[in-house]
Amino acid sequence: MAFDTTVLTEIVTIVAALSVASERLVEIVKSYIPNLNKALEDEKLEAKRQANIQVISIISGTVTAALATAALPNDLFISHASDAVPWIQIIGLGLLASGGSGLWNSVLSYLVSVKDIKAAVAKSDKKAAGMLNP
Repeated sequence: MAFDTTVLTEIVTIVAALSVASERLVEIVKSYIPNLNKALEDEKLEAKRQANIQVISIISGTVTAALATAALPNDLFISHASDAVPWIQIIGLGLLASGGSGLWNSVLSYLVSVKDIKAAVAKSDKKAAGMLNP
């Protein structure tokens, strides 16, 4: 059974966009908290600073996903009640977005490459079938 990468590509594109917006929000928060905006020499304090940034990143991703729900496709959410806000799914999108846009852009590049390869193989198969059945 062939797997259609179109839906997966759309989802990764959405998460990448959310990730970019989330990263901007993290940068804004970091600019208001001087201790978060620069690396520290003390290893323990630096580890704590990085952990704080990760927490801010997760919160930022979740807030960004929540704010973007009106612009996201309805098919992205699984909901039993039409008016219910799918909070667990928004939190999931926030966690995914906090992974960083670099990660999601790489994943998207791989998916586009897979899609291109599949299209080339299908074209080649059609051409070969045409040669066999003149």
